[in-house]
This record gives sequence, C-alpha cells and structure tokens, in this order.
Amino acid sequence: MAGFTTEKKFMIAEGEEGEIYFFIEAKKNQPQSPRIVYDGKDHALFRRNEEQNIILDYIHPSVRESLRKANEVVIVEMILENIKDSYIVRLQHVDNIPLDWSKAGLTTWEEASLAQK
Repeated sequence: MAGFTTEKKFMIAEGEEGEIYFFIEAKKNQPQSPRIVYDGKDHALFRRNEEQNIILDYIHPSVRESLRKANEVVIVEMILENIKDSYIVRLQHVDNIPLDWSKAGLTTWEEASLAQK
C-alpha cells in the first residue's frame, strides 16, 4: 500500500524559456510513470511510483500561475549539491486534491508564513 511523505525542503525554479524545475532530495528506487497532481493551491502531490506519494508542501504563490499553465515539469533529484537524476514529469491538473492536508500537519501558505513571524 502506498504511503505519503512530505518533501519539506525543495525548490522550484523557472528556466529562461518558461520550463519549471523542482529540486528535491534524491530518493531510493527509480521513478515509474511519475506525475504531479496539482489543483492550483498550496500543495501538490508527486506520485513518484506506486509506492511513493510525496506531498510538495507550500507552493509559493509567485509560481502557482506558471504551474497552472504547465503540462510538464522537470524533477531534479539532488544529493547535497550534486544532481543524482533528472526527468520530465507530467503535470495533472485537477479542481481539488481530495486530501485533508491538516492530517499531514499542513496549513495554507499564508498561515505558515504568519506562524514564522
């Protein structure tokens, strides 16, 4: 049965031609038919393979519009400052991701920002 983990330290960057890169910590095993499910809000779900569902928490508001328009992104898996692997991932747009984010300890970007002040 697939479980959920939360990727707390990741970075999103946009390339010169509008391509979007997600830099995440390297994972064990190989991705199999990876995809990201995104509803245009605070969090996305990265289904790396049948056994790995990774919550990408707190998508910054400044990149949400670019993600809403994208059909694919590039995942870059890193070990410290070295690239272990990179691959293209299809972006699946949905109206709502049917997960209760609070059960994973997540709130909205705005609430998290206020909590850090």
